[in-house]
Amino acid sequence: MNNNAEGVFKNRNFRNYFGMNLSSRSATSVLGLVIVFYVFSVTESSIDVAIVGVTETLSAVILSLPAGVWVDRYNRLKLLVLSNAVRVLSVTILVLFSEFYGFSLIAVIVLLFSWNGASELYRSTSYSVLPDLVGNDRLASANGIIRTGTSLFSAVSNALGGTLILLVGASIALSYGSIGFLIAFLFSFMLLVSSKGTVKHNSQKREDKKNGFSEIREGFAWLLSQRGLFWLTMSALPFNFFFTISYYFLVVYVVSGMRSGALIFGAVLAAYAVGYAIGSPLVGRTKWALRYAGRVWIIIYGAVKGVLFLFMGILPNPYLAIILCFVLGLSTGFAGNVWLTSAQNIVPVKLRGRYFAVDGLFSFIGGPPAVAVGGVLVLLIGIIPVYELSGIIMLISALGFTLSKSLWRLDGTRVAE
Repeated sequence: MNNNAEGVFKNRNFRNYFGMNLSSRSATSVLGLVIVFYVFSVTESSIDVAIVGVTETLSAVILSLPAGVWVDRYNRLKLLVLSNAVRVLSVTILVLFSEFYGFSLIAVIVLLFSWNGASELYRSTSYSVLPDLVGNDRLASANGIIRTGTSLFSAVSNALGGTLILLVGASIALSYGSIGFLIAFLFSFMLLVSSKGTVKHNSQKREDKKNGFSEIREGFAWLLSQRGLFWLTMSALPFNFFFTISYYFLVVYVVSGMRSGALIFGAVLAAYAVGYAIGSPLVGRTKWALRYAGRVWIIIYGAVKGVLFLFMGILPNPYLAIILCFVLGLSTGFAGNVWLTSAQNIVPVKLRGRYFAVDGLFSFIGGPPAVAVGGVLVLLIGIIPVYELSGIIMLISALGFTLSKSLWRLDGTRVAE
């Protein structure tokens, strides 16, 4: 462990923040699996499962920008406590309602909208507050530790969710989410207490009568003025879109494309997770990654991943797929940390919430729409051509974004004043 990582763990505020993130990710991962199984096991309706997915998407889209305004307007540490409290209450009410009144799709939709909306507030807030807890000099190491830890916790929690469903049933398994969010709430409360006198809060008395819409416009206007960061954010749209199209249907690639089974599927998922866990903290050990953030993003997040998907399409071999998925995880973890740390450095403190809210809104395009398009493409042309097509388009996109000098020269070490 390098000196930066050791220094990060000596920071009590970071330890509370880290514990909050691990417990939150574990609860979110288990709930994501359990809620879908719960609905389908009772209704046996794919339409009802789709309604759950639409509810998750709508809550994120509707609340992402308002959440960004609140993050920049109010005390961020208190918002972490509030968002975790709302999630605890929402899941607990659903557990109790299911236990005493039985299944209700309306109750699931209402409470899912509540906790997913609170999760969107949590996301923007947690990204925005970390630089104030650890300082910019240790930010890359802190992000690497968190992204590695949450990735591994997510993988373990997915397995745990399946085990809980098998042992106690889906409705009872929901209570794990309540416990996880409660632990996250306790960590966020301890963070609020431990940070007193050590962290400068961003909450301000507003000097004018700006409403939420004008604050959102201010955030967009600032991003447009920062050409390098703007084009990085825009480039994530095609990169994430075609990454999702390929990775979401990895099970189809393994079973239909390579004629393999569950063992190989588990192996490629594990290879990706291990690669991601190694790649994320590497940023904190390098001196060049953030300085050449734009080039790292275009080459590693765009071009390298495009090459990997193209090779997976051209050479569908189980053993090669395991190696390629390891490299895919490595590049995703590394470049993802470069993006996050660079954004936290570049974006002014007063605008971080709105920036990450805008990023979250754009991330929606790389989510459900990409899955829908991917499903149609797999049906029409088959999984192997989909991988080849995704790889080629990602490569072409990366080549196109090299023409943006502001993105190519983006320096992620530039700290906003």
